Amino acid sequence: MAKGSDVLAMLIPTGGWVIIGNEFDSIIYDEGVTPVTKKAFEDGFAAYDAWKAEQEADKAAAKTALLNRLGITAEEAALLLGGN
Repeated sequence: MAKGSDVLAMLIPTGGWVIIGNEFDSIIYDEGVTPVTKKAFEDGFAAYDAWKAEQEADKAAAKTALLNRLGITAEEAALLLGGN
């Protein structure tokens, strides 16, 4: 389940906000940050899981593409980077 900070990170990825808990009324914005609407914030809880899954899929695809361009496996990359 997404937290209020997760939803705000999705909606305003550049930051500039502070939230306490999951309450819309507790959001404090830095000067110059465009506030989100209460509806967008509430709808964000339903959209977060799909958004996060898409972000992770994009990251995995980029990693796979890079490994393919380098012609190495994930295990070989871990060895190069000092992983186990």
